[in-house]
Amino acid sequence: MVNKIAILGDFNPVFQTLHKLNDSTRDIQKYLKTEIQFDWIPTDLFNSKVVFEQNKYKGLWIAPGSPYKDMNNVLKAIKYARQNEIPTLGNCGGFQHMIIEFAINVCGIKNAAHEEVTPDSPELLIKKLACSLIGEQEQLKILNQNSRLYDILQTKNLTAKYFCSFGLNERYLDILNSNGLSLTSISEDGNYRSFEITSHPFFIGTLFQPALTSTKENPDPLIIAFVKTALKN
Repeated sequence: MVNKIAILGDFNPVFQTLHKLNDSTRDIQKYLKTEIQFDWIPTDLFNSKVVFEQNKYKGLWIAPGSPYKDMNNVLKAIKYARQNEIPTLGNCGGFQHMIIEFAINVCGIKNAAHEEVTPDSPELLIKKLACSLIGEQEQLKILNQNSRLYDILQTKNLTAKYFCSFGLNERYLDILNSNGLSLTSISEDGNYRSFEITSHPFFIGTLFQPALTSTKENPDPLIIAFVKTALKN
């Protein structure tokens, strides 16, 4: 039986970042010398029970590309993966919606929202960045050497590449952290760029896109760790 990993997102051929994600899926198979079926499943068609229970996908990769066609369905998929310990990696829009789902269902912030979708919401967990990160690069510092992120990267510093304009609203840091969402990296100007849930087998979100730093010769370590964990699932 072929190992399968679901990519939750609305593929748009206009965005080169999504082509880079596809490139990284091919590169990781060559690197691991293992056949893996990576399937894009549109946000408005995704059904967690069908995907994970019937079709036996072993992991969930939440792709960039927000606003998604069906934000509520994305949040449902994230909740299912979080509660059922399905290895999950979310980048850019994935990072943003993983935070919103956690805020709603764990922190009790029922009106948690994304400024891109509902800019007038009183509870904007995801806000517009002061400076856009579309096509930008940053140097990040790993905050905790006991984190899963540090264990994967084995370095205190990393180069991150982006294609986004929205990020975490730091106003909610304390409540997210107190409920088990661990912020794991920070930019030189003090903005948080990744998180994890340490009690989960693999539940990591990054505002940066590891596919943009992944190459044929050296697949990104975060992608390697995610895929390896999923294959063990």
